Amino acid sequence: MSESVLEGREAATEPGASTAAPGVQGTGLLWMAAGLFVGFLLVVLWGGLVLLALLTRTPLPPPGLAALGLIVGGGLFAEGHRIYRGAPEGPFPGGDLQTLGRAALMVAILLGGGAVAEMLVPRAIDFFLSPFHIGVAVLGPFLWFNLLRIRLGVPWPRRAGWWGLGIGGLVTPFLALVAEGTVLIPLALGFLGLSLLREGPALLEDLILPGISPEVLAARWVEHFAADPWAWGVVLLGAAVLVPPVEEAIKPLPALWRAWRPGAPLPDLVLYGAIGGAGFALVENLMAWAPGIPWAPTAFGRLGASAVHVFAGGLMGWAWGQVRWGRLGEVLAGYALAVLLHGLWNAGAVVTVSLGVAPLPLIGRLLLGVTALAGMAGVALAVLLGLLALLPALARAEASSSHLET
Repeated sequence: MSESVLEGREAATEPGASTAAPGVQGTGLLWMAAGLFVGFLLVVLWGGLVLLALLTRTPLPPPGLAALGLIVGGGLFAEGHRIYRGAPEGPFPGGDLQTLGRAALMVAILLGGGAVAEMLVPRAIDFFLSPFHIGVAVLGPFLWFNLLRIRLGVPWPRRAGWWGLGIGGLVTPFLALVAEGTVLIPLALGFLGLSLLREGPALLEDLILPGISPEVLAARWVEHFAADPWAWGVVLLGAAVLVPPVEEAIKPLPALWRAWRPGAPLPDLVLYGAIGGAGFALVENLMAWAPGIPWAPTAFGRLGASAVHVFAGGLMGWAWGQVRWGRLGEVLAGYALAVLLHGLWNAGAVVTVSLGVAPLPLIGRLLLGVTALAGMAGVALAVLLGLLALLPALARAEASSSHLET
């Protein structure tokens, strides 16, 4: 059913009137309350962080925190209002090639326009790059998700989309943050302890100076550890080895939730995993940039990372579907591939960032830069092929197998 037909039916209803049953109205109210709570909480939290930054003369927080509250909270509230009014279910936006093409064109315009603006706008007022950043951060995950959705050729309802984004953009980042903290905090403390053993009390005397601002103190810490190859080794270990297994286990939570429902089609589980990945990428994208950070390389990198998250989430959605059949080998293979691609991408990103701050000779920068970019390009190609061919092929093979078994 087309959206125009759905909208026509809604227009025939009296304004403000609800045709939903009381139980459905209750569900709509819950969605609306969740949207208001999320939006209000994140916007107020961002405002508090801005005030704290102004008082302490530290860098401003990412504007994406407030944008996340408005986008996800506003989407949940709007969909809850539709449910409360008894509006018929409609398709999630972007499920046709024409809309996908417009979104891709808009991303290209934002990337080009933002890169030009970054060259022209003084660093002191680069906060005006925020609209470009938010646009790319939001459109990127939707672009890759809808590409997979079109390739799978299955209908995807609006409410399933917002439910998956709510879980993937709010619940799974929190769970991942807690789980990653249990491994990354001990790693960081262990490294600091070893640094004290290597450098002695002079480390603290050099980095902890009374009477200087927190911004200057943070800059001294970054400058000191950026010159330490052991520090980059620890960052690489955390980003490329420890983080991917945690995130790929938690990120496809919407697919895991649906996998235990009898009769859940595998293409739907793939999309539930992918929408979880899109929500996760949305949060990371919005939080990845703040004034003072180079924008153009960050935006291009996050566009690629969004594709990795969507593909890995969809692959894990397929893997969770195999659990129902007891196919442990397929589950482990899907998980291993998702973790591998995620880890390789993160490794390339860490090496690329290190080139801008680590004191390396020119030949070293060139070799590391070419290697990192070639590796990330390989991952990007593999992910694109996965979205276009691998995941649709896996879903269709499972559908054909199920049909033959019945």
